Amino acid sequence: MALTDVLGDEFWARHTNPWSGYTRLPMGPVLLLGLYRRDWRMVGLTLLYVVINPILFPEPENKDAWISRSVLGEQLWLEDGHEVFEANLPGVLNGLNAVAYCYGLYGAYKRNPRVTALGGGVAITCKLVYLAILVRYYDEHAPVED
Repeated sequence: MALTDVLGDEFWARHTNPWSGYTRLPMGPVLLLGLYRRDWRMVGLTLLYVVINPILFPEPENKDAWISRSVLGEQLWLEDGHEVFEANLPGVLNGLNAVAYCYGLYGAYKRNPRVTALGGGVAITCKLVYLAILVRYYDEHAPVED
């Protein structure tokens, strides 16, 4: 069973709302800050928000926003049989994102500002490039609507 099947159409439709994408994007750095500061309420609220975010917003009327197209691109990418982590540019970026973010979490845990910033910075950069690739993928492969 594919990840897109597990998540369902309503999940994807709601997640294309630009408010969902643009408010979810900074949650990685916010989580690092919460851990660095030992602000467990911030950590808990951030994790809760990350979980409920994709269903919090309604499906948008228009899905032309860059962030909306990145979600549509990710959905299409997975539906086309690709994996989240595979040996191609989007997959490698996802892997680097995960490793860098873990490095940032380690830095936050150790309260090392340089390691935290480096890990978080590399992770968010990988994420943004990953999203840009998915936007391009969607723009090139989206089904033509009548």
